[in-house]
Amino acid sequence: MGNQAQIVTPAQFFAGSGPVIQKLRANSWDLDCLRTNTTLPHDAWTAIDDTVQEVAKQRLNVMADLRSHGLTYPVKGGLGALYVFWQTMSEGGDAEQSMSGVTAGSKNTVDFGEKTIPMPITFVDFNVSIRKLMAMDNSPYGGDFDTTMVAQATRKVIEKLEYTCLYGSSVVIGGHTLYGYMNYPHSNALTTLTGNWTGTIANCEKDVVKLIAEAEANHHYGPFILYVHSNEWTDLRQRWTYQDKTYLDILKDMAGIEDVKTSDQMSANDIILVEMSREVVDLAVAVDIKVVEWPTSGGMQTNFKVMAVIGPRVKSDYDDNCGVVYDTDIGSS
Repeated sequence: MGNQAQIVTPAQFFAGSGPVIQKLRANSWDLDCLRTNTTLPHDAWTAIDDTVQEVAKQRLNVMADLRSHGLTYPVKGGLGALYVFWQTMSEGGDAEQSMSGVTAGSKNTVDFGEKTIPMPITFVDFNVSIRKLMAMDNSPYGGDFDTTMVAQATRKVIEKLEYTCLYGSSVVIGGHTLYGYMNYPHSNALTTLTGNWTGTIANCEKDVVKLIAEAEANHHYGPFILYVHSNEWTDLRQRWTYQDKTYLDILKDMAGIEDVKTSDQMSANDIILVEMSREVVDLAVAVDIKVVEWPTSGGMQTNFKVMAVIGPRVKSDYDDNCGVVYDTDIGSS
């Protein structure tokens, strides 16, 4: 399937979709109204939803890690949620002690800041003609709905979201940018790592120590997940000369490191350390990944859209301390 996942604004998403908008408006903008067409039987929708869940669990680590750590943030408004807002707060004064407990303390004040990210729609379209649906229905193999296209479209949507978590989105709405780990303005960029793990694999320990030290200098102490490109992932599977363990095992045994993973969406020479806490990142979810359907061409064609309204909220505190550390040149010597 040649279609690539796209990220667009709601206005672009609905362009030329008059009947769809009318149906959504008549159903209070509930996307499930686009899943009740009689074109597909209930069993077909069950197969579609099972396929979406199955693909979502496959080697797409960055988003899956946020979900498994409970780092999701439900956004009200569904498809109509254009932005997500949150506040940062400056540190107050220090705690005080007294024997009486009635001694007047300092009247500390705090300052508040506000952060905003846009919530674009990520989607892939595909369609099936009525003749193909009829052929499926009359198939000698049982008439099951072929979910291959659903699986491919779902994977492309999740890959785009995975990339967005790492590198952000090109969509800018109202001057607000959806950032990822690598392009968030307050993520900590290092240029002092030794690198060249392929040539000298022992360098990996020194480099990870530096990444952790930078995170701790920003008052973030783990647990951390380390993400590496597939090149470094291959290097880490080498066995240590002195013990029966791999360098991957050595890094996982380091204090503060919860896990080491790779992502197919990472660019060569990139390495990222992320503290798995809500103060650092969570996944804003207005519409989770789902498939919707509507007919066109007088009912002769059924259109499908695998879509989601999801965006990472990469964060720093009021003083711009952030629990993300990265380098973009780990592969060089």
